[in-house]
Amino acid sequence: MFHYVLYSIKKRKIANLVTVGISIMLVVLLNLYFGSIRSYQDQLTDLAENVPIYCQISNMSGTLVNGLFTPKRIVDALEQSDQVKDLSYMVVMMAGEGDFKETEYSKYLNLYVVGANKARAVGELTNDMISMEPELVDDFFASDRMECIVNEKVLAKRGWEIGDKILLKCYYYDASSEFHKVEIHPMGGVVEVKIVGTMEDITGKTNAISTDVVLPARTAQDIFEQFDLPFFADTVTFYVKDPLNLGAFKEAMQEIGLLETSSEAMESYPGCALMVRDANFIASATDLRHAIELMQSFFPVVCILVLMIGYVVSYLSGNSRRDEFALLRLQGVGKSKASLLFLAEQMLLVLLGNLVGDLVMVLSAQDLMMALSAQAFKMNIVVNGVILTAYLIGAGAAYGRMSRESVVYLLSTQH
Repeated sequence: MFHYVLYSIKKRKIANLVTVGISIMLVVLLNLYFGSIRSYQDQLTDLAENVPIYCQISNMSGTLVNGLFTPKRIVDALEQSDQVKDLSYMVVMMAGEGDFKETEYSKYLNLYVVGANKARAVGELTNDMISMEPELVDDFFASDRMECIVNEKVLAKRGWEIGDKILLKCYYYDASSEFHKVEIHPMGGVVEVKIVGTMEDITGKTNAISTDVVLPARTAQDIFEQFDLPFFADTVTFYVKDPLNLGAFKEAMQEIGLLETSSEAMESYPGCALMVRDANFIASATDLRHAIELMQSFFPVVCILVLMIGYVVSYLSGNSRRDEFALLRLQGVGKSKASLLFLAEQMLLVLLGNLVGDLVMVLSAQDLMMALSAQAFKMNIVVNGVILTAYLIGAGAAYGRMSRESVVYLLSTQH
């Protein structure tokens, strides 16, 4: 009898160790499974940040992106859109110094004036090429003050100094001009602007236009409004704010009035079409989404597998303890209560295995802070929840089946 008791205790310890060990293994495997899905999702998020989608307004044929006439309503709509980020636009004008006669414009009209909302809107110009404090540069381009930045070569040639106020008689490009034929017309008066900084000469750089004077974009808009003239942007570029939601972005652009380019369209000046350079992003995002969908499609299989393991382990554990179950029954314990006692013990062992498995995953993580993050905590809840739920169902089925058998049968199978 003594040897039988020792043998029963030994079998029980082995069964408990098996249950804990399998729970640890399941935690590790499910963490690897969900970790793979999260890795692909992180790559998709990183893709949206590291591979931005560049957009540029063009004419209908897509052959012209500079020297356009993009109406103010489109520029304003893009500025207000929650689908757009880093909007950059400019308008190009000609000007002469002082209030000269219209008949003498060919003699005095020698300054290229640009109104821009960012430094990078002006060809190759960057903030560090402007002789102002970095925080003041962005403030300048965002303002509507009658101020300007002057090309340092022009400043020296004309004897201007920072702080001087200069009179500019501006001319604008006619939006009704025929293609390959540029016409300029006087705005009808002069404006006074204050020189607040200088910029390096960008003439000759790639994609850089000749620029002598730079105004804030809103100041340029005010000048057009002052002379009762419609404002048109010469160049407009921006990035998609949420590349993972391209459908909503394109719908928003259609509502604004931007169309897709057409190779059959005639060449023209109006900026009414949008070029979206999203081919590389879409290809990479599609591959990652397919990988995520493939991994997620295995989730039901994983749950069924865990459930089957819970059932088999609990069934084998229950078989090794049929005599204990029968003795409880002989002592007057009901079937349901006896089953619940065994089930509770089994679930405690599974919970212990889960906790040990969680600890193993934390200690084996390359980035400890990431392993202790809120995201990792949520994933651990999912992993433990899947294991406990599937184990509970499997173990409940196994012990429920054992409770339906008679005490005599249970004892006879043990001896």
